[in-house]
Amino acid sequence: MNICVITDIHGKKSSLKKLFDSIDIKQFDLLLCCGDITSFGGEMEAKEILDLIPDMPFYTVFGNCDRIGVKDYISSEGISLHEKEFKISDYTVGGFGGSNKSPFGTPSEYEEDQIMAGLSKLSFENMILVTHVPPYGTKLDRIGNNKSIGSTSVRNIIEKKQPLVAISGHVHESRAIDSLGKTHLMNPGPLKDGYYGIVKIDVSGINVELKEID
Repeated sequence: MNICVITDIHGKKSSLKKLFDSIDIKQFDLLLCCGDITSFGGEMEAKEILDLIPDMPFYTVFGNCDRIGVKDYISSEGISLHEKEFKISDYTVGGFGGSNKSPFGTPSEYEEDQIMAGLSKLSFENMILVTHVPPYGTKLDRIGNNKSIGSTSVRNIIEKKQPLVAISGHVHESRAIDSLGKTHLMNPGPLKDGYYGIVKIDVSGINVELKEID
């Protein structure tokens, strides 16, 4: 399984176009997005951006900066991973959108118990977990003063259920790879700034890699 991972597009269509110009996206079995498709946009903005996605297996969550119209649109298109999962080959892909509560009151924020309730709907069988907000207390969730702003619920469920891989975005300055137990963690960094990631899963194991558009 060869997976391309993007996050935090924030409406920057040119970055998505550059990605598809710089790599052969068809070499991947799956394209996953960890949210913030728009910057405080709704259905129309999301559609404009996601119409650029080639015809290939693609799933996404919404981010905290995506309005409810984005959540509804990706759900209607059958590509939303929010509280849902899909079977892809021998693996499942599932997730949760939005973020935990912040001081900024962005459009799609949840209490930690809501995040845990949503994540608890997933099977976690051979799972690639896709969330917008990263797990708390990891290399993926640190802002400028090294303060962690991730989700305790995302961390707790990863520690308990041990998905194969857990990918997230949200914290632009914490582009990183980490682990919790056997679970590989990745925040590929914001696509709007030219970053993406690759996850490869095969008989030899799991490889997670941070990439930058050439």
